[in-house]
Amino acid sequence: MKLTPFHYKIQEAFFRQGWLLPAVLPLTQIGGRALFNVVAGSYALWGLLSLWSRRKQLDRMTALLYLLLLSVFLLGIPGAVEPAGALRTWGMFLMQSLTLLLMQAALQESSTQLDRLLNVMALLGGITLAGLYVLLPYYVLGGSGQPFDPSTQLQEDNLPFLLPFMLGWIWRQQQARWRYGAMVGVIAASLGYVVLAEGRAALLGLCVGLAVFCWTVLGWRLRWIALLMILVLAMGIVANTGPFRKAEMDPEHPLDAFTTGRTILWRQALAHPPARLWLGVGIGNGFRATQVLNFEIDSNQIQVKHLHNFLMDAWYETGLLGLGALLALIGTVLGRLAWVWQRLSAGDRQRAGVVLAAALAIMTAGLLSFSYTSRYFACYLFACLGGLSYCATLPAAADTIPDRR
Repeated sequence: MKLTPFHYKIQEAFFRQGWLLPAVLPLTQIGGRALFNVVAGSYALWGLLSLWSRRKQLDRMTALLYLLLLSVFLLGIPGAVEPAGALRTWGMFLMQSLTLLLMQAALQESSTQLDRLLNVMALLGGITLAGLYVLLPYYVLGGSGQPFDPSTQLQEDNLPFLLPFMLGWIWRQQQARWRYGAMVGVIAASLGYVVLAEGRAALLGLCVGLAVFCWTVLGWRLRWIALLMILVLAMGIVANTGPFRKAEMDPEHPLDAFTTGRTILWRQALAHPPARLWLGVGIGNGFRATQVLNFEIDSNQIQVKHLHNFLMDAWYETGLLGLGALLALIGTVLGRLAWVWQRLSAGDRQRAGVVLAAALAIMTAGLLSFSYTSRYFACYLFACLGGLSYCATLPAAADTIPDRR
């Protein structure tokens, strides 16, 4: 297909600069959902107009598994509780998860693209962290017109994902004497905000991301990583003891009290599985399962919109087929990276380690918080999967290539 000059310019502009737009998305969330949707939608449309000419740069296995995932999610829509709503959610998921293919194609353009991505993510991550602190007095002083409620007003969910990129950039400044102090400062700032926001899922995600970063990038031994995790968790617990006090106040159901009813939700979902076990109730239709999403804790009747676990949400809404397709995609990307890990050069392992730490931080937080259709999962995790898929294709280090003479 012959391209018009205008279409050619659009494609070239996307693969020159536009592909980096996902780095801006965490910052747009501070401005509200509408701003995020406009930027994410523009990115997806721009990317779709540009992808066809680079289709040969896609990894075939990853692309096929992604298309299978979309097809399975779409297959469950006709019999969904609310098909129109399911179709809208599927469209949003498609728009956000296209980062998987677009990131993969863009990184294949040049060997310097991955470093560009890591640098831009670190820069925008630092700006996002600073922006969150700039807005903090606005909420604390009641500028929103509401009493300060950190658990609902603060936006901590991006920080576990962004922290490895910021730390990775600092670590690469090898000649800088200040890098160790800067890394400690960034960790403290991220941890402080997460603790203030009372984000237990984000705290756990931050710990896992930090542990993976220390292992893959810094090369720490497991005992030192374990010691750091204990220290970070202890600081989080000391600063926010509310969940632990709740567990002590309900000795008969301490786990339910500690997780604020999440374990109740999961038991109820398992006790009342979707009528269509293979296809679920339809993507985005889980909120209609009121018999599962209502529970009582501390003598209060509570209703939530989803199961607060991306695996449980995917199973309930898209059935065993949808959950299986999602796990197959994630498992294939991670498995292929693990297969080539030891053959990568030290520098490439560090680059891949930054992206891997971000991906595992998102998945860990998603086990206790956001759903598989959320922007954190569908957009940011799939962008990481695209990056990891590319990392699995990097050439082997010279000292790992066998001598065939």
